[in-house]
Amino acid sequence: MKIKQYVMAYRADENEIKRLLPRGFESLRPVLRINVECFDGDDDWGYVEFNTPVAAEGKRGWLNICSWLEKPDYMHLEFTPTGKAGGCPHEDDNDGCFYWDYNTGSYGFLEAEIINENKEYADCSLSWELPPANAFFDDDERIRSFIKLPVEEILGAYVVEFEREIEEDPFVIGDGGESSEDGSES
Repeated sequence: MKIKQYVMAYRADENEIKRLLPRGFESLRPVLRINVECFDGDDDWGYVEFNTPVAAEGKRGWLNICSWLEKPDYMHLEFTPTGKAGGCPHEDDNDGCFYWDYNTGSYGFLEAEIINENKEYADCSLSWELPPANAFFDDDERIRSFIKLPVEEILGAYVVEFEREIEEDPFVIGDGGESSEDGSES
C-alpha cells in the first residue's frame, strides 16, 4: 500500500507532559508529535496519531496518546513542503510505538517501521480547538489536557512517501467477529 505521511513535532511544557503520562512511562523530551497518514495516493487524511517520546519496559519510542481515523474538526494543521530533503534527527532513538490495546485493556508495543525514503521538510502550522467533553473512548480528561498544552515552538515537519506491506491492522478495535471454516463471519 502506498503511504504519504505528514509528521510534525512541537515543544510543549515538559512538567505538564510528565504529569499527564500514564504510570510506568518516562518522558524523553518535551515534545508532542502529530503523524498523519494518507493511503493509496489519496490526500485525504486516513489515520492521525498524537504522541510523545517515552521510555518504558526497557524500550524507547512513542506513546500514542490518541488516534483518529480522519482529521478531527478541532485540529487545524497545514503542511507546505519546502523542496528540501533529509532525515529525522531522532529516527535512531526509536524502538517503536506504545498504544492502548482495547482488546487487552493494557498498552501494547509495535516495533518501529523502517522507512528508508528521504523526508521532504515542510513548513507547518497547528492550532487546536478544545474537543467536546467525552470525545474519546477512555481517558478523556487526560487526552483533552494534552491537547490544551500550548504549542511553544514547532520543532520540525516533513512529508515522506513509501510503500508499506499490510498483513494485519494492529489498531483495529474489537475482533470483528469470528470466522467459520469457509471464511464467512459469524
